[in-house]
Amino acid sequence: MTISKYRNDHPLLLFNNTHLSETDTHKHLGVLFHHNLSWHTHIIHTHQKVMTKINHLRSFVNLVPRHALLTIYKTNILPVFDYGSIIYDNCSDYDNRMLDKAQLSAAKIILGCLNITSSNDVLADLNLTSLNLCREISLLCYVSKLIFDMVPCPFPASSFRSFKEFVPYALRHNQNVQIPLLKKSLSYNFFLRKNSSLWNYLLLEIKSSASHSIFMNRLNSHYHISKKVLIVC
Repeated sequence: MTISKYRNDHPLLLFNNTHLSETDTHKHLGVLFHHNLSWHTHIIHTHQKVMTKINHLRSFVNLVPRHALLTIYKTNILPVFDYGSIIYDNCSDYDNRMLDKAQLSAAKIILGCLNITSSNDVLADLNLTSLNLCREISLLCYVSKLIFDMVPCPFPASSFRSFKEFVPYALRHNQNVQIPLLKKSLSYNFFLRKNSSLWNYLLLEIKSSASHSIFMNRLNSHYHISKKVLIVC
């Protein structure tokens, strides 16, 4: 597979005098990577897996109570949405809507309500968080782990650092991180730049947390996440 957004004509590759066939996608640890860096193939694959489970969930509607259906959703369907979500977070709006519709479909099956029911009312009634907000919190959780050295940094040390590390005097935004300068508008939603922007928009009280656990408690409170659906990273 050749990763490029442009047409790339290269000579045939040989291995033991055998021509290697080129593929458009590659699956690595359950995530489908497309040669043009689009997440559409992975989103379709995730959507198909989720809809299969949702159809199974529908068969239990008249057999188990609502709280059991909600437990089945949280333990069998929601993890499929969450897996690798911070990686494909910069997918297109069309792909985002595809996943949102699948989540709402499951929520309406659990409630037994009509399709015309308000999406916000459905999620609020089940104490569910939207997938977009879940991905945003997961991204911020990952940034916090980077800052507290809980995970290895996949980027050069100079690409993700706060202003207090290289500015010798006090600033109002010392807790902010430097946003990478990118030339193309296509890159504005890339992982590193979006993480930096989300972090800088947080309240100073949250960014200055003394530990990762305190950061997550304050972050969930900031987003008004109830204790029943507390997001722990």
